[in-house]
Amino acid sequence: MPAHRIHLKGPWEVRRLDRDEPLIRVIMPTTWEAIFGEDAGRAEFRRKFNQPTNLEPHEHVWIVFDGIGGEGLARLNGFTLGPIDRTTPTAEFEITQLLALHNELSVELDVKSEQVAESLNGLWGLIALEIRFDER
Repeated sequence: MPAHRIHLKGPWEVRRLDRDEPLIRVIMPTTWEAIFGEDAGRAEFRRKFNQPTNLEPHEHVWIVFDGIGGEGLARLNGFTLGPIDRTTPTAEFEITQLLALHNELSVELDVKSEQVAESLNGLWGLIALEIRFDER
């Protein structure tokens, strides 16, 4: 059975962690360069969402990043899901047991100056909740 996807386009809140700048809101996907230009640094991306409804016991929820660039961490409701590796442009984490009625996903990314020129950075691919059927 194919997975059902719920896209997390936005709005996302983005704030720099390496300087005092106002919070901005963006619609994803978008690149680091579209938000910050060629200015390398550290930023946090946050998005709130509600728990998917009517989940069956055999369904599991994953957060899927189809295009991500930089190094950092993904968190859900303050719990660390795992690292983001700049050499891998995708990431996914099962979040079924971590879901609350209201949730907050945060991604901290560190982009080095040499990365800005050589690759896509930021949350440049689709981000989605993916409901997968457990065939066991």
